[in-house]
Amino acid sequence: MARAPNWYDQLDSILATLGAAEDLDWLGRAEVGALFGTSERDSIRLLHKFGAIVRNDALSLPREALLVQLEAVAAGSAYAAYRRQREGVAQHLAQARTETAARQFRARAAFPEVPRPRLDALPSSLTWRRAVGQGPGRFEILYEDGADLMAQLAEFLHAAGANREEFFEGTEPEL
Repeated sequence: MARAPNWYDQLDSILATLGAAEDLDWLGRAEVGALFGTSERDSIRLLHKFGAIVRNDALSLPREALLVQLEAVAAGSAYAAYRRQREGVAQHLAQARTETAARQFRARAAFPEVPRPRLDALPSSLTWRRAVGQGPGRFEILYEDGADLMAQLAEFLHAAGANREEFFEGTEPEL
């Protein structure tokens, strides 16, 4: 599909404004520029596109003629295809936003009212032991689902961050 004119986005409001401006018989460069939200050069192009005539040494277009042409554009297949494409893009974006929101969740400590978490007060489903000699340490979490795992990890990290010295003392291997 060829690129649609920029003013297709505003066609409904252009039609409404043009229909309400009953005291305006002719539109010139300034009126078309204000109506379509375009520059001086683009408003002249639009005047030519819609069949403007030279009137008093300036391009002018009867309001009724422009209104009829814009209503024909709104009823045409190119504009209908543009609207379908825009609706498809909007649906795709809404679906993507929904999927993105579903993938995100905030991990909070299970007990946010506790002012300073302690490592020795972590739930029994979370255990960690220091390494003996040169062997590996052990960190184990028993969880019900992904949200529970994230909450327990967040709680552990919060406690370890608040008690850094105790955490490092408890994780360094005994020699």
